[in-house]
Amino acid sequence: MQSRSILALPVSVVLAATLAACGGGSATADESPAPVPTKAASATPTPTVEVLSATNLVARLDGALKAQTSYDMTLDMTGAATFQGTASMQVVDGAQNMAMRMTMPEVGDMEIRFVGGMAYLKIAMLGEQFFQIDPNDASNPLAADFGGMTEQFDTGLSGMETAITNVEPAGPEETIDGVTVQPYTVVVDTTKMTGEAAAKLAEAESVAALPATLTYTYWVGEDDLVRKVSYELIGMTTTMTFTNFGAGTPVTAPAPEQITTEMPF
Repeated sequence: MQSRSILALPVSVVLAATLAACGGGSATADESPAPVPTKAASATPTPTVEVLSATNLVARLDGALKAQTSYDMTLDMTGAATFQGTASMQVVDGAQNMAMRMTMPEVGDMEIRFVGGMAYLKIAMLGEQFFQIDPNDASNPLAADFGGMTEQFDTGLSGMETAITNVEPAGPEETIDGVTVQPYTVVVDTTKMTGEAAAKLAEAESVAALPATLTYTYWVGEDDLVRKVSYELIGMTTTMTFTNFGAGTPVTAPAPEQITTEMPF
């Protein structure tokens, strides 16, 4: 699914380093050398955040995301086809749960939940029912599509360490959801990706072969958390935003009366 790759690559699919700005402090101290301004001037300065680079990008972004217990995201794809979705991720007892709602022209509204190792699929033909899918059930033809869904909840940069050829600031700082972020351009040489990483990305993006170079824009806060990602591929523009880190929407399984195990197709 496209959404899974987006969660993986930027999840996410998923860059900061801004100089902390303190306005007016020194001017106040110069104008009034009284004790109070002197104390303010001698306060511990806000530390400068090291600019992200091709050598530290993976470690810093992965470390920041893995420390989170939950977050929410939005997804918007435009181009030859359209796709809109929202999702929430939550870590419970070491396991990752996910809920995603999306709208696609060919299938309409769809909801997917992954809780406690089980997947639940809700589509128009099921009404208010969720079809339960065990990813480990070899007899279920849909199981393979849902296997490893929660494995995608990372930045998806593993296997790309040597493929990231350039990371640099892309313009001035911006504000997203009240957070100061620095946009970065990230260039990936797909010919340098590990075979497994390249195969997974091509499959997730539904392309027979990846272009030689992929260029992403990441908006990253001083905490190294990705707040927004945008990129273009095969005529499609994908934009994702990430919010509510540590305070994401709770993810729960459907009520027992809403669950069916009868194959809807």
